[in-house]
Amino acid sequence: MSKSESFKENEKEASALPFAKNKAFLTSSFAIFCLWLVFSWQGLQTVVEIWYGNEIFNHGFFIVPGAFYLIYLKRKELLARPFQTSLLAFIVVIPALLLYIIGIAGDIQLFLHTATFTLLPALIWLLIGTKAAKTILFPLVFMLFSIPVGEQLIPYLQEIAADGSVMLLQLTGVPLFRSGLYIEIPQGRFLVAEACSGVSFFIASFVIGSLYSYLNLVSTKRRIAFVAISLIFPVLANIVRVYGIILIAYWTDMEHAAGADHIIYGWFFFAFVIVCLLGIGEFLREKQAGSSNHSVTDVTVRFKKHDFATILIAATCLVLFSFWGGMIEDRKYSVRLLGSEYENEFEVDEKCIEELNWRPLLNKPDITKTQTLNGITPCESLLVRAMFSGVENELVSDLNRLYDPEMWARESGFSIITKNDDPSSLSGLRLTSPSGESLYVTHWYLINGKVFTSDVEAKLYQTFILLKGLPNNGEFLVIAAKSRDVLEMNASKILSTQY
Repeated sequence: MSKSESFKENEKEASALPFAKNKAFLTSSFAIFCLWLVFSWQGLQTVVEIWYGNEIFNHGFFIVPGAFYLIYLKRKELLARPFQTSLLAFIVVIPALLLYIIGIAGDIQLFLHTATFTLLPALIWLLIGTKAAKTILFPLVFMLFSIPVGEQLIPYLQEIAADGSVMLLQLTGVPLFRSGLYIEIPQGRFLVAEACSGVSFFIASFVIGSLYSYLNLVSTKRRIAFVAISLIFPVLANIVRVYGIILIAYWTDMEHAAGADHIIYGWFFFAFVIVCLLGIGEFLREKQAGSSNHSVTDVTVRFKKHDFATILIAATCLVLFSFWGGMIEDRKYSVRLLGSEYENEFEVDEKCIEELNWRPLLNKPDITKTQTLNGITPCESLLVRAMFSGVENELVSDLNRLYDPEMWARESGFSIITKNDDPSSLSGLRLTSPSGESLYVTHWYLINGKVFTSDVEAKLYQTFILLKGLPNNGEFLVIAAKSRDVLEMNASKILSTQY
């Protein structure tokens, strides 16, 4: 056997040595991973549904496998560190477990998903220790990109896209009139809809930018600069995209870029943006010195009594919290059944809804009733009361929307002054339609006789009373009116009887 072949064979044996002689580590790691799967099953199930059903988060399927591949790329450097369990990881593990339980109790998917993908890297840290975890810090943090979050930015990105495109159109001499998110030119009217917000570009660019900076940039300053560019560049590019679509429609008298073809243009433009972003990255890229070889012949996995104790504590926590979560699920279902006093019935004032051309989008309410409120003219204001028992539905949910985005667009927000002299107690929205009509809406919740004007406060209160074993059903109230004065008058009148 030649000297080079002998060296390769020894290197191969050395690489396998840590795990071949440490079956206890492999067994313990596999057991912890299985317990994580069992504990986080509900969070994983719901997050996969979001990844698959929402194109904004399709990238979620590739994040964890990609993170493990990044760990594989760092295997030599990682195996050059001694593996030793770390109790310090419990400062992340325990809060993640508690967050998951709160998410189960309150049906808060954001908490479930955040806890799930915070717990996984924290358990890896616990198993391999702090020194080894520092070697793969980015892959562990990269797993957090699995959390489907970012839709909350859509309204702000819509406003930015509308503001920027209007400025560019005015600079190029295109006559226009803007009403909220509607931009009207002589040839027709455009809506900067949710799909035009560029949130998909924004999130994808952030993920790609972070990954590229880790793989190709060495300097910390350059990495931070490139990640910042990956956040700013897609926002500016989306402004140009919206501007370009309107400009093409203006030049071609609405023959192009006015229909579905502007979506196709959008995807080509997105590909161009990513290529430009990577080009900027190559410009910032430094010449890297030859990669250092890390010897793994001295690798050891120190598995002592306290290591077994640490892993046993982690496993016990996962098991106990799993049982706790199961008990909450059982109690939640029984409490909801006992608290369900509603029947499937609907009473809808179709005449007034048709006249206002408005109805809220509600997800499986037990009862929906509409009531005509006082106004200058009939059907000028409507109150919709939706009762949610919590059985196969949810009172506080993003699926319950104040308006149909295909018929109305948000123009601005405002505060409503009620009789309690609290100007911030209730928030309202001014909506505009493609025909130029305006509508004002507001909403609040009624839970156990208490009024909540904040979605967050209502959700936390529901979680709190459910943990106490009480029913968490309630009402979702929405008022719509043709004028702000009528909306404020009716909202103040109803709230004065409920506070």
